[in-house]
Amino acid sequence: GINDRCNTILEVKMDKEKVMDRIKKCLALSRSANEHEAAMALKQAQLLMGWYDISDDDIELSTIKTTDGGRCPKNIARWQVRLVSLVATAFGVVASRHASLGEKMKIEYKLRFNGPYPRNDLAEYAYQVLLRQLKKARADYMKNHLSHVNTQYRKKLRADDFCLGWVSSVAEKVTEFAKSEHEIKLFKKWEAEKKMSELKVKTNKSVSQVDAIRGQIAGADVEINQAVNGAEPLKQIGE
Repeated sequence: GINDRCNTILEVKMDKEKVMDRIKKCLALSRSANEHEAAMALKQAQLLMGWYDISDDDIELSTIKTTDGGRCPKNIARWQVRLVSLVATAFGVVASRHASLGEKMKIEYKLRFNGPYPRNDLAEYAYQVLLRQLKKARADYMKNHLSHVNTQYRKKLRADDFCLGWVSSVAEKVTEFAKSEHEIKLFKKWEAEKKMSELKVKTNKSVSQVDAIRGQIAGADVEINQAVNGAEPLKQIGE
């Protein structure tokens, strides 16, 4: 009757995630060198997709995950936005800010990275590691180089310039880290064949070019190591 049909629908919804995993495994086997095994796996994947009304888009969308994200201020500083953009672009994910009601009914903001797993997790981890290093470098710079600055406003502007220089300095390292060894080799080969020339970008006017340059020098000391011998990339990020 109707109750049985409703129960069946509920069971299908509860099991859909497991079905998606099974379909993905079948699709992976469909690329097997064994033609018979590949054909059987593809047939099973198609049957499951038809039975549970799952499309190719559903399969691809199921790989996209969202990190929980760390807290972020309502008004994010320009240098922090630049760091978020750098990491998101390098890992091929999308960054977003999520607002929710926290304790005492206050609005809390969280920064999230959305994209294919595990790239979203790698982006989150890389961002948090770099943010901690940059905040420390910023505090040290304000203490050691900007203590003589009279107004807090100008001190903040100059520290912001330092941070922007720091982010620009680590950009290439983050991009390299985000690539697999195969991607790095492939791109270098393509780059050599195309004889690419370095793209020169004009820099925006800064409150103090000295601060930006010092930020670039400080950022040059940051290390982000590529995974070696199958080690997990998360464990290879130097702090």
